[in-house]
Amino acid sequence: MTRFLWCRQQFERDGASNHGTIVLTAPLGLRAGPPPDGTFEELFRAHYPALRGLLDGRREPGLAVLVASTEGVEASGWFAAKDTVVNTLIVGRHSSADLFLPSDPRLSLRHLALLLHRCGDGGGAGFRVLSLRTPVPTVDEEGTPLEALEARGPVLLRCASLALLLFPTGGAGPEWPEHPDAAWSRIPPRVYLERTPAGSRPGPAPGFVEWASPAGMDLGAITLATTFPGPVFPPLSFGRPEPAQGELLVSSPCGRVAVRLGAVAARRGVLLGRYDRCDTTGLPVLSDPALSRVHLLVLELDGALHAFDTSSLNGTWCGPERVRAIRIQPGVRLSLAGKAAVEWRPFH
Repeated sequence: MTRFLWCRQQFERDGASNHGTIVLTAPLGLRAGPPPDGTFEELFRAHYPALRGLLDGRREPGLAVLVASTEGVEASGWFAAKDTVVNTLIVGRHSSADLFLPSDPRLSLRHLALLLHRCGDGGGAGFRVLSLRTPVPTVDEEGTPLEALEARGPVLLRCASLALLLFPTGGAGPEWPEHPDAAWSRIPPRVYLERTPAGSRPGPAPGFVEWASPAGMDLGAITLATTFPGPVFPPLSFGRPEPAQGELLVSSPCGRVAVRLGAVAARRGVLLGRYDRCDTTGLPVLSDPALSRVHLLVLELDGALHAFDTSSLNGTWCGPERVRAIRIQPGVRLSLAGKAAVEWRPFH
């Protein structure tokens, strides 16, 4: 089994309106602030029976996710970390999102992308969370807004009125105890570090972080969560142009355009789609309504360029195969909803 998922409002997918995001401080019927209230410990204790059901006996590398609201558990699931490909999980209000969360209109249709991978040291799974340029920010447990975060241990994130509890699995740890007091004692403290923006210094493109312990820090006794900048509008980065390493060639019956990517843009990620959050906003080449408003995330990991379908309604295809994640290189031609094509052409 590579994934299982439960959503409280699963049966509402077929009738979902998929209306645009409502950006208000406190929409009617919703509490202000970042509810559900409570610290990581309080939320963990309140939802421990459900969390234990996700975690107990789970030896395979993967990620357990529980989404909590003032109504209780909105969604929960477990997702495998695969050997040869990055597993993706899209969180949002859209009916095609993996974690379908329609209860709060402040949440974007496609709010977060979770990228899940196996750790090279055999220690289980790690994950990256990317905010898909949403108008309502995602914050960590300390209330700090973030664009992207990477971790190999449990973390709490909040977006709109929802709390996401994320727990990597894998390894030969003991069974989870019945009592939440004993269980909480196994949760390591979280240390949040800010990484220098990718591409600000020379060297190979960073991918998933293989942690190196800071001096005096017992890495086995903490969750080290690294935050860094998320997707950026190319070709600008940090307010100045950067040399292009290649270009994404996007074509459709409405025309053809080249989206040039420099090192920083590729490492932080770019978005393709019809919406104004995307790097292709306003371009006729991706104006067909069959394409999703946020359709594709293109991101460099470990020196290779990858494309991630962001739970688009009509899919991303490579030949006859619908793909969620794929490494793109010269000769690979992706079809977006059968209406547009994307190819990568490096300059060297």
